[in-house]
Amino acid sequence: MPKTEEQLLRLKETRRAGIVVAALKVFCEKGYDGATINDIVKKAKCSHGLFYHYFASKKELFQAVMENRGKNMMDFLDEVLLEESDYLAKLKKLTEYTFENMRKDEVFAYRYYFFVSTIFAKAESGTPPPQCKKMPPHLRMNAFFEEGIKLGDFTDKYPPEECAKLYNSIIQGATLNFILCPKEFKSSFKFPMIEFILDVFKKEIIDD
Repeated sequence: MPKTEEQLLRLKETRRAGIVVAALKVFCEKGYDGATINDIVKKAKCSHGLFYHYFASKKELFQAVMENRGKNMMDFLDEVLLEESDYLAKLKKLTEYTFENMRKDEVFAYRYYFFVSTIFAKAESGTPPPQCKKMPPHLRMNAFFEEGIKLGDFTDKYPPEECAKLYNSIIQGATLNFILCPKEFKSSFKFPMIEFILDVFKKEIIDD
């Protein structure tokens, strides 16, 4: 039975999305320079012809991956920042959100790792982050810790930018370990204890 125009459109979107997800995984595993179209085609389980039907080059595909890398995560960060709670509670909620979504959806883990890697690597190298209407993500995390320090929720022993850098390194490292973990062990993978992470940034209360 011939497919309708709507079914064909959905099929095309599904195939294109599959190639984008495959590319995301390959870019995470091998980096942009190390990734080849052969790697991506193999991961996507598609032909070279199908690849070039949707994308003219690896560069064009990379742009497609970049377009949807971290929107949901940044939207969630905005929601948490608006909540009436202390900054340790906000940090706990952000961390729980990240770990829970990774466990539920492996693609989320790849997106998160790719997002953090590209954004913060650019920031560390002094390269301006991609154009966006809001404050760049690395600066928003700096501001997050700066406000938490001012309110006495986070330790003031270290600058907020160092706290943000350490937090992102912890989450990025956990994400990479999860991505590289063999599929048969993913269901039992143990992320770092969230309370332990919070203790790193919590302001110590010294009794008189």
